[in-house]
Amino acid sequence: MKKMSFFIVAFAIMLAGCSSGQPTNTASPPPATPTGTAPTPEATAPATPPPATPVTEAATPAATEKATITKSEFEQIENGMSFEEVKKIVGGEGELLAEVGKAGEEGYTIVYMYEGEGTIGANANFTFQGGVLQVKSQIGLQ
Repeated sequence: MKKMSFFIVAFAIMLAGCSSGQPTNTASPPPATPTGTAPTPEATAPATPPPATPVTEAATPAATEKATITKSEFEQIENGMSFEEVKKIVGGEGELLAEVGKAGEEGYTIVYMYEGEGTIGANANFTFQGGVLQVKSQIGLQ
């Protein structure tokens, strides 16, 4: 008799849950949003804004830009000049393309490229050996 009363009580609880229209699952469903609406900004915004990043001199683009070269500047540069003399004429350092050997050793060679002002792809290349300009070339400078 005890077994039968247990089943009757369990069946009654199950029927009570079904008849009330409530699900028997106790987990709460996520809140419903109307179809075609987006969440409000308040619901998606972080509680506090991220801290502002301070701007420093080193972070400015001008501090990292390479110098460009004109045809007039290129024509002022002559074989036999030092790397420092070339940088002074152009107004800065170009991009290091190649380096052979170790600085200070005989035969140490570096090749620098400067983007040029002129046609698309304009540039000038300079090869220094032992700190002295040996070869210069350009294409498209104006």
